[in-house]
Amino acid sequence: MEECDYYGDSVSTLGERISVAREHAGLSEDQLAAQLAVQRQTIDHWEGDGSEPRANKLAMLAGILGVSPAWLLTGAGEGIPAPSATPETIDDSSLRLRLASELRDAVKAHTHVQQRITRIADALAAID
Repeated sequence: MEECDYYGDSVSTLGERISVAREHAGLSEDQLAAQLAVQRQTIDHWEGDGSEPRANKLAMLAGILGVSPAWLLTGAGEGIPAPSATPETIDDSSLRLRLASELRDAVKAHTHVQQRITRIADALAAID
């Protein structure tokens, strides 16, 4: 496993690192939730940066995913390697899967931000 800026705090979030490590480990959200004894929705919230795991769950999560807790939190330390950017190692189906995964993650993040904006706007309106 290598340390890589690709997953550093300036370019990725805790939720993105959890998601990519889960996918790298070949686990679905349901499978990971079962191993951690949490609801699938909890995994969804973590991956969407809507909430963060407590320290004990973070340690368990890191162990299950084969990365260090520090890597999950900051992108530094033992984690998964950055995806290769060389075209000859990426076939159309793997590129399609990776792009679909990134799109799904972006839609989740967008939905979370939109919900937050709505809550804030509603709270401001209630103050007036």
